[in-house]
Amino acid sequence: MNDNDRQVFWETLCSLEGKDVYKDSALLRKMIKYPKYLYRYRPVSMKSIEALRYNKLYFSTANYYDDPFDTFIHVNLRGMQNFFAEIKNDTNAVKKAEPLIRNLLSMMQISLSDVEMAGMLSALENTMTNDSFVTFCTDYFRNIRNEIKKDTWSVCFSENGFNETLWLKYADQHKGFALRYDMENADNLLCGKQEKCSQCGIAQYGTPLYPMFYSDEKYNATRFAQYMAICTMLQKSGSIAYLQQINTLFGSLIWERERITLIKKECHKYDEEWRMIVPYYMTGKVMREWIPDGVILGLRMENDERDLITDIAKQAGIRNIYQSFINDDGELDAYLLK
Repeated sequence: MNDNDRQVFWETLCSLEGKDVYKDSALLRKMIKYPKYLYRYRPVSMKSIEALRYNKLYFSTANYYDDPFDTFIHVNLRGMQNFFAEIKNDTNAVKKAEPLIRNLLSMMQISLSDVEMAGMLSALENTMTNDSFVTFCTDYFRNIRNEIKKDTWSVCFSENGFNETLWLKYADQHKGFALRYDMENADNLLCGKQEKCSQCGIAQYGTPLYPMFYSDEKYNATRFAQYMAICTMLQKSGSIAYLQQINTLFGSLIWERERITLIKKECHKYDEEWRMIVPYYMTGKVMREWIPDGVILGLRMENDERDLITDIAKQAGIRNIYQSFINDDGELDAYLLK
């Protein structure tokens, strides 16, 4: 996809209202121009060899990405700081908030006596007028960004198998290899086709594959941060059963995971990245099984590692083994090994 195609995809994603997820998904897929092949750059390591041997794609959470700005959501901290400062300086803030507090308690089916309610409001007023209130609240929303990264799963590809920067960064300076996935070969995707898949959340809900959008204009995820902050507090207090009521208060945020995950700064656009994501809550290892169509061996691979990767790739059912080289035009290229 070129820059314009990615722009159209992003604008469509940001326009989705979340009222009908299936309709939204169909519209979004229409905007995506899938390439014939996607590539995944790998170093030679115990993890990459194990993944190659069993045709596994392991997802990672965003807090392990090499780019600290990746999925580091934009929150209007100055605006929130001013908001909390206004609350602190408003002597009637608690009184104004009382109807909302009572409504929330009612939604959560929590019943308090007049004495208990008065005690809670008094404690809240003491907290809100404390000098550290603004700093505490602002820091909480500053740190919630890191919590969101810990719960955002994806696995990355590029539509360019000869990207020299990616060979340097992710394939150990051309000493590693690149896996090629055929987007038109549905038989190679093993997930959902085996008996063990019947109880798998991944097989049931899927892991959609999207192009990345590149822009230096930040996506404002303040509302999502507020939502996640409340969800985190509910989890810590053991009140997660009331999550549905909180969803009702905030409205649909169904596409926020995609929006915060699928945008990166303009300087990364030459990666031509695609991302398979998990847009829902997951725990433990997240993995899919997909047989690559081919493997490209790096320019600087040692002979023993070249033999090892070739043998494992053949055992894994990968039909095409390529050797990369620099062609007569001085460009990175590859030829098929017989």
